[in-house]
Amino acid sequence: MTSWDLSKSKAVPKLKHQEAFKPIITRSTNVLRVLKEAELHATSDIPILITGETGTGKELLARAIHTASARAKFLFTPVNMESLNANLFSAEFFGHTKGSFTGAEKDRVGYLETTNLGTLFLDEIGNLPHELQGKLLRVLQDGEYIKLGTSKPRKVDVRFVAATNSDLDKLMAKKLFRRDLYYRLRGGWLRLPSLRERPDDIPLLIGRFIEEFATPDSHSNIEEEATLMLLNYDYPGNIRELKTIIQSAVNLAQGRPISPKSLPEYMRKPVSRLTRQSKSDPIIPLAQVEKGHILQAYDRMDKNKSQTARVLGIGLNTLRRKLESYDIE
Repeated sequence: MTSWDLSKSKAVPKLKHQEAFKPIITRSTNVLRVLKEAELHATSDIPILITGETGTGKELLARAIHTASARAKFLFTPVNMESLNANLFSAEFFGHTKGSFTGAEKDRVGYLETTNLGTLFLDEIGNLPHELQGKLLRVLQDGEYIKLGTSKPRKVDVRFVAATNSDLDKLMAKKLFRRDLYYRLRGGWLRLPSLRERPDDIPLLIGRFIEEFATPDSHSNIEEEATLMLLNYDYPGNIRELKTIIQSAVNLAQGRPISPKSLPEYMRKPVSRLTRQSKSDPIIPLAQVEKGHILQAYDRMDKNKSQTARVLGIGLNTLRRKLESYDIE
């Protein structure tokens, strides 16, 4: 196994650029491996394709890659490819000169020129119309483009990071996505797990979002039953959905601890530590619920063991044994 083959490694190498990846909240081994792979890819200029369900944080990961790269001092430009039609693509991407087409009343600098030496993030790449994919492919292949209204090719030095929640294999089978573009974009491939695949992160994210949205006079607290409801929900919208739920709950709680009544109505079902909302879903083990609750408290107490033990109502030695079992010193 080579030093960079993380898929079979039990230990996750530590990140060298921790500040770059700090906005990504996780304790999940699977996510930490993705972050390490992202950091390794950041040292090169190869295009990167990030896949994952909507709301998993693909743009956040793309920004972290840019920040960890040698291009960090230059622009990071996010572009939603779904919003570009044929006319907009050429004008927005390549730029144009005054009078180059009807309505071009002044010169315009395109994304490629603006982002030169930086990182261009192509979000929702699977929704780029097929007739425009060839134009993007030429830029990736040749590092050149022609500004509308001119005839001379211009060189550009841009790092491309693309993201999609679409199944590109199915789109290619239906001839809706170019296979040559796919392989050009997928110099490095990173898949972000859904929130369902990283349940240990839910308590951390709950705590972070409560702190983010709490007002100075609020308690920034949550009742145990509400926590269990949040732990047992499936989050089809992933982290983005959880963040919205917490923001709404903080507003409804009005400075009081978040209760089940502050959560959306579809989540207000009786839950226990050993049941989930749907009988077809896997049961969350009690030890996992306990671990998530302890780690949430530990993070909120800024990793102060004495304060964490006090708020949890357990002995300091008990807390230390628990943390050691989680491989936390």
